[in-house]
Amino acid sequence: MSRDLTSGMASALAAVVVRPILLVEGQFIGGTLNWWTGIGALSWGSKTWTGAGDLLGISEVEETDEIKAGGVTFSLSSVKPSTVALALAEMKRGLPGKAWLALLAENGSLIADPKIIFRGKLDTCTVTDGGETSTVTLTYEHELIDLERARQLRYTDQEQKRRFPGDRGLEAIAALQDAQVMWGFRA
Repeated sequence: MSRDLTSGMASALAAVVVRPILLVEGQFIGGTLNWWTGIGALSWGSKTWTGAGDLLGISEVEETDEIKAGGVTFSLSSVKPSTVALALAEMKRGLPGKAWLALLAENGSLIADPKIIFRGKLDTCTVTDGGETSTVTLTYEHELIDLERARQLRYTDQEQKRRFPGDRGLEAIAALQDAQVMWGFRA
């Protein structure tokens, strides 16, 4: 699949030394958290990204030509128990998350226009306890997962009135089920 890259990204990818990083954004009940796979703070997109270094992990992001809903897992290692409690309290299924692939210039600055590699909704949050520190794993499902969910909406008069009280647009649907319609016939 082709990508529209800025000239800075294209030349950085063609260089002898490539400095890739990942930017991860997750929304929680109390607000949005931003991490990156480096050390210290990083500014991009009017946001400050907290460096997590090697402690931030991401599963393989699969891209295919098929229309299919994949998922991705973000993990944050060496998390203190107080942060685990906060993560579990602030997690809500269905909140959005994103990941970008970015490149750093030789001087450590971010090259313009990182490319989004994943966009999805939070599915589960699991915690692996390791004594003094733990690992928090967030699993996100791709936005296309909604295509696989069964819909409970029916085109009936009762459903229409439940959603839009007073609407009479589907009152005649039940009568049409047994109706015999004669096309091209004149009486």
